[in-house]
Amino acid sequence: MNNRFFSSLALRNIKSNKQLYIPFLLSSTAIISMFFLMVSLLTNKFVQERSATLPTLFMIGVVVIGLFSVIFILYTNSFLIKRRKKEIGLYGILGLEKKHIAKILFFESLFSSLLSIVAGLLTGLLFGRLAFMLLNFMLRMPDDIEYSTSLVSAGATIALFTLIFGLTYLYNVSQFTFANPIKLLKGKQEGEKEPKGSLILFILSLILLGWGYGISITIPDPLAAIEKFFLAVLLVIIGTYLLFISGSIFILKALKNNKRIYYRPGAFISISGMLYRMKQNAVGLANICILASMVIIAVSTTITINLGSAETLENQYPYEHNVRLFGDMDNVEEMNTRFFEVQDEVIALTEENGLDVAEMESYRSESFFGNLVDGRFVFKQNLLGDDSPILMMAIPLEDFNGMTGDNYTLEEDEALFYHSTKTYTEGELAIGNKNYKLTEIENEFSADMEFTESIALVVPDVSHLLDIRDDFMKEFTESNHITIDAEIGLDVEGTEEQKEQLVNRLNSEYNGGSDSFSLYQSRENQREEWYSINGGFLFLGIFLGLLFTIGTLLITYFKQVSEGFDDREKFQIMQKVGLDEDMIKESTRSQIVWMFLLPIVIATIHVSFAYPIVRKLLLIFGVTNDMTWLMTFIAVVIAFAAIYWMIYRVTSKVYYSIVK
Repeated sequence: MNNRFFSSLALRNIKSNKQLYIPFLLSSTAIISMFFLMVSLLTNKFVQERSATLPTLFMIGVVVIGLFSVIFILYTNSFLIKRRKKEIGLYGILGLEKKHIAKILFFESLFSSLLSIVAGLLTGLLFGRLAFMLLNFMLRMPDDIEYSTSLVSAGATIALFTLIFGLTYLYNVSQFTFANPIKLLKGKQEGEKEPKGSLILFILSLILLGWGYGISITIPDPLAAIEKFFLAVLLVIIGTYLLFISGSIFILKALKNNKRIYYRPGAFISISGMLYRMKQNAVGLANICILASMVIIAVSTTITINLGSAETLENQYPYEHNVRLFGDMDNVEEMNTRFFEVQDEVIALTEENGLDVAEMESYRSESFFGNLVDGRFVFKQNLLGDDSPILMMAIPLEDFNGMTGDNYTLEEDEALFYHSTKTYTEGELAIGNKNYKLTEIENEFSADMEFTESIALVVPDVSHLLDIRDDFMKEFTESNHITIDAEIGLDVEGTEEQKEQLVNRLNSEYNGGSDSFSLYQSRENQREEWYSINGGFLFLGIFLGLLFTIGTLLITYFKQVSEGFDDREKFQIMQKVGLDEDMIKESTRSQIVWMFLLPIVIATIHVSFAYPIVRKLLLIFGVTNDMTWLMTFIAVVIAFAAIYWMIYRVTSKVYYSIVK
């Protein structure tokens, strides 16, 4: 027998089992297109250029979807091969050798995988372009975000799913290699034994979930959040699978042992049915739970970023007009002269354009990195290393009092102290050749202090800034990158035309003008670009939410189909012994409610515990309002639950039609 015979037989088998293969091919196509789209987004121009954080987050998304794809296709394939055990056993009875059966399965896997991969790539390409066109039209972005992909994205997708389908082939071959044909003929009728449940796996699931939750709760700053986000996600995913596989069995067995609940017709059928199929059912529920978590996080965070655009813009540019001075000063006199001269110049330019200064703030500061070691701040020149350095900002008391309206006084050996993590509780701090007695204060500086572990030190006067810089220079003689900077911000009152003229004057004067050590930024000039960037984040969030929701739809459909085939013969037997159709619907309705609630409830718990780490990541985008995210989160959970309920209502009809 040649390969043509085996390939023809494989094609005939796929056609004759189309009721099984069509859901499998649709689901495989969907997961392939989902992965292809994620890889394409990783190389998208908008993702690459708008934020240094986005490529890292999308890389995490690619890895997570890749792991999810392995589990999902192995899960759907196990259902497919289980339904075909009788057919494979019949081949053995008819005289085909195991190597011949392996060839048939090879061609079946080859044809189905080729069809799925090609269809997945084409679907991903088509869906990506259509979705981008639709979202660009709906959101009315200033500049359209283009969908792009590459041969590298397609190659990575082909390589991964060739490997996955190779694993499914090896699994299928193993199902008949170590079994005799008679047992395979009876395999479908034998059913699954009641799962014993593993207390060790159940405890391990709680440990992994607790570990992942703990990382999120204890994360110190946004930079650490980026580093540990993938680990937390991976732990929660593994913990979710183990929880559904082991924890659900413990719950169902507890219900079974409760005689008042179990020995009722509807409960008896639904509980026993779910218990006997829970190993396969649990994987599907875990898949839905993970996708639901992805939808909620992706959509809620990007909507929060978009809603917080105005707040973010104000955090980034606290005043309408912001002038920054930077450079090296040799003495206090030179520093003061330049600092106050620029303030006078800005006020003069404002008045020349017929505007009044409504509010003005100015301060001098210097920033450097280091670590706290035994009550001393140790300078650090190289930011690389095992430990994350602490950012310290020193500011003179005169400027601090001017910023806050306070009236603090300090002796030469005293300083005001703010620590973002509040973990340093010593009453004194040595830095360079000085030792300061500390008085703790709250954050009066900037939301950026929460971006990484930071310290603000308010020193008695500006000469201390020079002393600290000199101590730093003595330690690192080849370095001159530490500078004493000044920030000047002001809001003005007047007509829009006058304000525009002031913007042009300040831009000409302090951006490449006579003062080469200055930078001017106008909030209004940055507004359009800022809203465009945040609108792009919303665009990506909706796109990912739509993508994951479609994945949820297909997985739910496949789960209902597989459960329908598993339950059909059981219900036919029960009908023969007197169980009417209404009783069947009543028993299956409880299963549907059970299956509906579990993924949503667990996903909501996951996202709730993810809040601390998500909050840190939102700080990277300048979002500091917790209430905005909370209200968005609640709205997205309700909206997704409603969509998921509609999906379940539609797919449950498929289940009922198969069972009847």
